[in-house]
This record gives sequence, C-alpha cells and structure tokens, in this order.
Amino acid sequence: MTVRKGYNGAQIALHWLVALGVVFNYVVSEGMGDALDQKLEGHEITVGIAPLHVWVGVTVLVLAALRIVLRLTRGGPPAEPGPRGKAASALHGILYLLMVAVPIGGGLAWFGGIEAVGDGHALFANVLIILAGAHALIGLAHHYLLKDDILRRMMRPE
Repeated sequence: MTVRKGYNGAQIALHWLVALGVVFNYVVSEGMGDALDQKLEGHEITVGIAPLHVWVGVTVLVLAALRIVLRLTRGGPPAEPGPRGKAASALHGILYLLMVAVPIGGGLAWFGGIEAVGDGHALFANVLIILAGAHALIGLAHHYLLKDDILRRMMRPE
C-alpha cells in the first residue's frame, strides 16, 4: 500500500457519506425488528421507514466497499509510531470490518429471511456507533488538545 500525507477527495467524500449513512440508519432503526417480523410472517410492513433503512444500509455497504478498494489501491497516511498508532490502526480495522459486517448482517436478515442474524445486526450496529463516536472524539481531541493535523486530513484533500 502506498503511503501518502493525506487522503484524496474521493476518500474524504466516501468517509463522510458512510458516516452519514451509518448515523442515519442508527437513528431510524427503531421498529426494524417489528418490520422484519412482519416481513418474515408475510404481513404488511407497517414500519414506514423500513424500506429506506434497508436501502441506506445497502448503500453504506457499497460505499464502504469502495472505501476499502480506494484505501488498498491508493493508500493513506502512515500510522503514528508506537502504541497510539497501533491502537488507531486497530480501531480503523474494526470500523472497516463493522462497516461491512453490519449491512451484510442486515441484508441477510432482510433479504435472506434469516431472523437470527437480525439480533447480531442490531448488536454490532450498537458497537459500530460506539466505536465511531470514540473515533470522532479522538479526532476532535487531536485537533483541539494535541493541535495536530490528524482531523484536517479528513477535511482537506491532499
């Protein structure tokens, strides 16, 4: 993988689009368990937001896959040396994994009719939101406390 000083415009746009999709779907997820039950039982789905939640999830999966392809082909900035850099790399790896696993789980539940996967989807969505929130707070701490350019890399293309 190529080492760069920052990210390009496509990487930055994909980062924020995936973040918006994840947060949006988390906020509108209330009632999705009921919607899945209705779908699996062949009843009319009365949860109005359900189709939008599903298609935003599909979009998040596609955008996350594009992010991973871009990261693998274009590269990115090197991790900090030492334990902080290792922790940041681990957190990013887990976030990438969850950005793919959560929508796949939701898709298996919704399109594949595998109800048992729905509980895991909800659990890992909670983990994704918690870790993404920590990721955001760490970015803000870098910007305001450490006063480095870590946050700016995701706001200003290289």
